Amino acid sequence: MNINAFLRTWAIAAATLTFFSCSDDYDIYQYEEVPDPPLPSGIGEELELNKPKGIWIDCEANFTTMSTKAGIDRELNKIKNAGFTFIYLDVQPSNGYALYKSDIMPYCNTFGPKTVTRDYDDYLGYVLEKCEELGLDVIASTSTLGFGYKNNGVTQGYVYDHWDQWKDKVQVRNDITNPNIVVPITEDDTQPFVPLNPSDPDVQKLLVNVMTELVQRYPKIKGVCFDYLRYNNNDGGWYGLGQYDLEDYARYWNEPVPKRNEIITDAGGIGPKFAKWIEYRSMVITNLVRRLANTIREVNPKCEVHLWASADWGSRYCVGQNWASTRYIPDGIRYTDTYNKTGFADAIDVFVTGAYTEYVWIKEYPSTVWTVENFVKTWDDYIMGDCKCYGSIATYALNALKMADATYLCLRYTDGYANFELSHENNGNLWDATTKGIERYEKLVEQNSKK
Repeated sequence: MNINAFLRTWAIAAATLTFFSCSDDYDIYQYEEVPDPPLPSGIGEELELNKPKGIWIDCEANFTTMSTKAGIDRELNKIKNAGFTFIYLDVQPSNGYALYKSDIMPYCNTFGPKTVTRDYDDYLGYVLEKCEELGLDVIASTSTLGFGYKNNGVTQGYVYDHWDQWKDKVQVRNDITNPNIVVPITEDDTQPFVPLNPSDPDVQKLLVNVMTELVQRYPKIKGVCFDYLRYNNNDGGWYGLGQYDLEDYARYWNEPVPKRNEIITDAGGIGPKFAKWIEYRSMVITNLVRRLANTIREVNPKCEVHLWASADWGSRYCVGQNWASTRYIPDGIRYTDTYNKTGFADAIDVFVTGAYTEYVWIKEYPSTVWTVENFVKTWDDYIMGDCKCYGSIATYALNALKMADATYLCLRYTDGYANFELSHENNGNLWDATTKGIERYEKLVEQNSKK
């Protein structure tokens, strides 16, 4: 069996994105009528009026916009007025610099080709101050394993600043047709950022220190959200078959160091140790999730732990992210009989499920799992009540018609709502559509309360 199809699964929606023109009649356009059918058993909470509603503020996309107090004030006021209750604020972007006062990472005044002059000393500090004034909570989002930027000839970030120390601790890619071709991600021209190797003890220690410092210095943050806490993924091959990983695999399974073609065959197929390798990588990520979550809670027991990942659980084995419960037992040739023990849902407070597709309702695209409606209705099949779930949508994939419906569905069938992200909301002029989706859900709550 060739694994190329497996690698492509995660990208089905992204590869088929098309964009629709915006319409002014989105407030009356619906694919289905309200009220919806009753909640499926175990899905979300009972209908609640005040579910959390958040929006991401991505560092790179809003780098200039958020470089001044006036810009921050303007955007946060828009967020508040649209009905949001919290923000996911990028504080450690993929270059491994900090948007807060850190003794570990340099302060981020440059991202890629962009450099800004700020009229404040501390980005996270000022945003916290303004959000407290507006009644918005702040969850600090980190590109957890991202410590380098490389794109269009620009190389930048923590790894490059400390090259001798970290150059051999980055993730490596193995060619899909020849696993013995090993390319460090710093030499992989297809990848715009540099993730560190999650199995390396020095990497794990660095991340523990980063989380400890962040939570200690900013006790007013409501939580921390992990992003890019996984192995990289790419159609050209697998990540995580470096020499250290093979030796660590052997320690995990208490067996001799495997040959790469015992995991991925020279023809690009599944080798006899493929399923064991999949479990090993997932356990590496899960152990790191648990360690970082415990670190955060030891510093501040009230600090929530969130994690974002693709909503398509069936593709996450490719990157080592088993966001399910340990009680969820999958089947198939890619999983061992003990794969379920790699689940980490019980280690986090909120799973932010990335329903990043342009297809909103199942009836639009019934032949695939890639619809917002499917993802927000099926998440608990995997999580099984171990943590909360916020439905997350990609505004770049939605016009106003679909934005209102997708927002509504997230609130209807999950414990909260997460919008990705601010610049797309602005560029697509989607604020009114987002508010309509929130109001539609609130209307349903009101109707139910009168029954």
